[in-house]
Amino acid sequence: MGTTSDPEETTMTQQNADALKSAFAAADAGDPVPLVTLYDDAMTWAGFTLEGTQRLYTKAEFLEAFGVLAKLDESRNEVVDVDVVDDELVTAKVRAYRRLGDDELEITMVMAHRFVDGKVTHGADVVPSSFERFWAKTGITA
Repeated sequence: MGTTSDPEETTMTQQNADALKSAFAAADAGDPVPLVTLYDDAMTWAGFTLEGTQRLYTKAEFLEAFGVLAKLDESRNEVVDVDVVDDELVTAKVRAYRRLGDDELEITMVMAHRFVDGKVTHGADVVPSSFERFWAKTGITA
């Protein structure tokens, strides 16, 4: 379980996992291009709003939502673990840190990615409830 019987598909999915880790590392270092490129233009993402509800995002909306991080004093995302699931799926445990003044958030979120031809076409994330409590406390809205 968690792997595929086709070695070529396993290799491709591992390449996708490696690309995901590298893209997040580059974005954290200030170069968002690899991460933006990794997401297919027609991607759909099920993600959380700052208020803690979940909604569907297009690629443009998803990337725009990341703009809220510029309002913080500090923000980091680190892929700490990935799991390759069969031939197209990669789940990632992402350690996220956010700080505004004295308010801090340090969580691990889970992100699921469906890859087709090396691009993320669908995804979803799940965050703990401290996520929306942090954003409510900061007063920042999207």
